[in-house]
Amino acid sequence: MQYRKARQDEVQKVAQVCADAFEDYPCLSMNASNLKNPKQYDEFVLALQKIRLAIKMDSCLVAEEDGRIVAAAILQHQTVSMLNYLQNGATKLFRFISITKLFKYFNFVEESERHLEDSAEYDWYLMMLAVTPDYQRKGIGSRFLLEGVEPFVRSTGGRSLGLITNRDYNVPFYEKNGYKQCGYKVLTYETHKLGNWPFVKPLDA
Repeated sequence: MQYRKARQDEVQKVAQVCADAFEDYPCLSMNASNLKNPKQYDEFVLALQKIRLAIKMDSCLVAEEDGRIVAAAILQHQTVSMLNYLQNGATKLFRFISITKLFKYFNFVEESERHLEDSAEYDWYLMMLAVTPDYQRKGIGSRFLLEGVEPFVRSTGGRSLGLITNRDYNVPFYEKNGYKQCGYKVLTYETHKLGNWPFVKPLDA
């Protein structure tokens, strides 16, 4: 498997990998009922991933197998603000969801990330680790983390990597890859309750 930075002309491909991998992720799927047309949920998720890539394309990595992008990682060194989203096309999401509900969702994401910030110190944040569905549960995620993502962070002088998951079955995955859980919290978004597990791994060893 090969690891490299994503290219600008690959935004559509990378966004699709992220959208497919996270389509049923609780932090995203809870938005389905808030959309103007719930049948457009898939389009909404894809549009959101494109905006995240527009913000962080310079720190997006991909894993390739036989010339196909099978996984992507979006990293951030600085917090992404509401203004960053608006400057990079968040207004395109208004066709799917009202301004009020979209901002409420962004505030929820900020609250989730703040839980990590309050729980531990870290240099880089792994915003997303996505493996295309037909390559999941084959060890791709672990290899990508250990052989692609972490070496990239080290190459920038980074000494630690933080992340968050909202799924309990992801907890053993990160633990086996050397990440230490540094808290747990239940977050509320309208009628939804989501677990929030922050993790950090020192990389200077």
